[in-house]
Amino acid sequence: MAKLNLKQLPASSDLQRVIEPLASYICAADQPRAALMSALAVLLAEVKQTNRAALAHFGIDVGIFAESH
Repeated sequence: MAKLNLKQLPASSDLQRVIEPLASYICAADQPRAALMSALAVLLAEVKQTNRAALAHFGIDVGIFAESH
């Protein structure tokens, strides 16, 4: 299992600057649950794309991680 280096994590104040407006947006939406699910989907897609880019950078075939639908 990989160890998490807490020194590399962004400061909580950095995360707070990003999360607070997002939370306000979600809470103010007509359908907050749908807004939350949408924000989560965008976040997960971004993480997936970042991971694919990292794998490609190291020459790892990202096709082996392709989802089958």
